[in-house]
Amino acid sequence: MAMANSVETRYPFLDENVIALAARMHPRWKLRPLLKDKYLLRQAALRRLPRDVAWRPKNMFRAPTAETFLVNPPDFVRDLLSAESLKRTGYFDVAAVERDRALVARGEGDKLGAFDSLGLGGVVATQLWHHLYLGGDLCELPNLDYAPKAVAPARQPRAVAGGAAAP
Repeated sequence: MAMANSVETRYPFLDENVIALAARMHPRWKLRPLLKDKYLLRQAALRRLPRDVAWRPKNMFRAPTAETFLVNPPDFVRDLLSAESLKRTGYFDVAAVERDRALVARGEGDKLGAFDSLGLGGVVATQLWHHLYLGGDLCELPNLDYAPKAVAPARQPRAVAGGAAAP
């Protein structure tokens, strides 16, 4: 919902307890000089992470590069990028996609440059979107079950007066 309206949000910080805690804090803890952005979050992170991780500079989020999914790709990715599938959808220059895909397959993906490498990811995503939502019949997807599995925690006996454990 947020991204559909060009709003960048941090959903973990919408927790009611986090908001209540932040509302009770003095502004000096929330408003630090520019080099101390996310000061309290970084202080909290120090309890679990090494200092160089907790205090590292912000970085831009990057989608995976082509090497991530085109070096020994699964069959469905090969099918999505096949000349036949690319021609069927008609979205991309088949020769250009094949040229770039072949570079990565030969281990020469570094010759592509970041823009073209990320672009191949966009080609795969668009082809997959077409397959899923426009009935493209472009590939055979693996049958994966993504349903969350609820696991009951192990039951711990509770202590009762006299030191015995109760069921």
